[in-house]
Amino acid sequence: MLRALIIAPLLIIPVFIYLLVSLTAGEAGTQARLSSALFSMPMMSGGRFVFTMGDFVLLVGLIFLFIEILKAARTKSDAIVNHSVSMVLLLFCVIGFLAFPGFGTPVFFLLMVMTLLDVVAGPIVSIVAARRDFGIGQNVGE
Repeated sequence: MLRALIIAPLLIIPVFIYLLVSLTAGEAGTQARLSSALFSMPMMSGGRFVFTMGDFVLLVGLIFLFIEILKAARTKSDAIVNHSVSMVLLLFCVIGFLAFPGFGTPVFFLLMVMTLLDVVAGPIVSIVAARRDFGIGQNVGE
């Protein structure tokens, strides 16, 4: 179970949450469902803080993006599989965004950008970590 969490990109979870929201709301209702308030509270300024379903999906995505970047610092062979599966997830997101009306929302676009950042940053962080592990390059310890 733990190995599956290491290999699978965690950004699949907010994408799956979005998929569930989109499928249960239908094509026309996705934006309305994402805009629905989960909770709201008054602020000292007199305004109101409203936290929507779309905000929740993005918050989950940001948390898992942070964890993915931390996972990328590992130099084991599992990291290569993780980067490959992240690329497949990005491909799924791009196809969904371009081909399906329920996925053409700003929330899903930002999830897709998070997935892109994972695909780009993951290998870069892994390479930097590997260079430090093997002591390649000048002034590695600095």
